[in-house]
Amino acid sequence: MESTTLRSRLIDEAARFKTAVVQAGPNARVPTCPDWTAADLLGHVTEVFDHKIQCMRLLREPGEADALWRQGSPTERFDAALAELLTEFDDRGPESLAHTWYGPDQTVGFWIRRMAFETLVHRVDAELAAGEEVGPVEAAFALDGVEEMLTVMLAWGSRAYRRQLGETLTAREGLTVGIDAGERSWTLRVGAEGIGLSEGTLEEAEAVVAGTPGTILMWLWRRLPAEAVAVRGDRSKASALYDLAGAFAQ
Repeated sequence: MESTTLRSRLIDEAARFKTAVVQAGPNARVPTCPDWTAADLLGHVTEVFDHKIQCMRLLREPGEADALWRQGSPTERFDAALAELLTEFDDRGPESLAHTWYGPDQTVGFWIRRMAFETLVHRVDAELAAGEEVGPVEAAFALDGVEEMLTVMLAWGSRAYRRQLGETLTAREGLTVGIDAGERSWTLRVGAEGIGLSEGTLEEAEAVVAGTPGTILMWLWRRLPAEAVAVRGDRSKASALYDLAGAFAQ
């Protein structure tokens, strides 16, 4: 999905997130982040935006001394952080250099995409905290989010952080699960060195997880229960992937 479209989705999701946080009230518990209240969730997203601003400005990982200081109410600080983030995106452009934790892509465009989906996931958290029905996710946007989760978080992340994830991967070595999101499909294969990913083939999968792009995206981010998706084949294998995704979904 193009950066201009992702930027628009970020703005939309941020507005929906803020509305849900206000409706929930500051002390509402967040079911998908049990240690957090809605106020904690709002503060977290504000801090995430500020961190990415500094990643672009400093071209390195920001330290505690680099944290941005903002005045005003929590919602005012959120609004200011979002506005400043969007200004950085616009002034620099998606092809400009930025520090990111994802080795293959050190550009502003990575953060535009990442922040769009970060905000989407936490919008869902806020709606759940408010006791509301979770709002829909546009199919093309969700499909791009599935691709990001699989390629960036699972496939690349499992290799980049395999020292920390060694036992988790070894315990599931050989697990082969397909993802069928309608227009696109992938197969994941877990090995001791990381998660392999191939697109467009499901024949070798021990189980295939199937659903709309939005359902698959929320399932991978564990904002839906394990049984929320259809499974062809061995459901215990799909559950094993769901458990593994917990190491990457925050």
